[in-house]
Amino acid sequence: MTGRGLGLLELLRDRQRKQGLYDSPAYWDKKARAYEGLARSNWPSNAYNEHVHARQVALLEELLGPVAELRVADVGAGTGRMSLLLARRGARVHGFDFSPLALEVARRDAAAAGLDVTFSEHDVSRAPDPALVGTFDVALTVGCLALACRDLDALERTLGHVTSLVRSGGRVLLIEPVHAGRLLARILRASVDDWCDRARRQGLELVARRGVMFVPARYLLAFRDLPPLLTTPVFHAGEQVLDRARAAGLGRAVEPLADYKALLFCRETRAAPP
Repeated sequence: MTGRGLGLLELLRDRQRKQGLYDSPAYWDKKARAYEGLARSNWPSNAYNEHVHARQVALLEELLGPVAELRVADVGAGTGRMSLLLARRGARVHGFDFSPLALEVARRDAAAAGLDVTFSEHDVSRAPDPALVGTFDVALTVGCLALACRDLDALERTLGHVTSLVRSGGRVLLIEPVHAGRLLARILRASVDDWCDRARRQGLELVARRGVMFVPARYLLAFRDLPPLLTTPVFHAGEQVLDRARAAGLGRAVEPLADYKALLFCRETRAAPP
């Protein structure tokens, strides 16, 4: 269910005013107040969000493997959706976000679940606490940098902040709505190759590249709860299009139809001093 939610006209206005809105803590505070469940930090339809969450969890399993005892930085943690999931799987998680109300929800949900997760208020556009630099095995972002960065220079700086959290040889997983066109881009308009190039400049080596969440299905399903008899087959049919294209070697050709791109990087190992 969507919970109380925002009115349709307000949703449409928000979609038109991306810059100065999606990159503002006040917007995410408002969402945390207005919605319930996964919609607090995702789309208005929780029926759609459940499928999105399952797809993203499958990506984590595929690209990260077991996370027990790993130190994970969840950057842009929001209401703690991924932080709590990783903690349940044995990871030692530190979630960062710039929305005080979203973090309040995350802390409350973690306590209710009996999970030991640290949450800190922090804007990813700023350098992290020096005491945390190089202390994590994995850094994760889900729908964060594409909203926090206004241009490629900002992306490169912010990638530097995220990368600095990870030890040499550690991994950075970005699950982001990467688009170069105005219609689908959130705030940052840049191609996947642009993202990979800026990551390379920060000492990150690309390990895996995936496209997920079929755009036409999102337009049909994301804004209101529809019956499972419609939501489930439409969502899975869209993912099959993307998966089969990748299996056939056509992943790059259909990549523009994937709302989110999963980019897994490894931080280059520093050479030992002579």
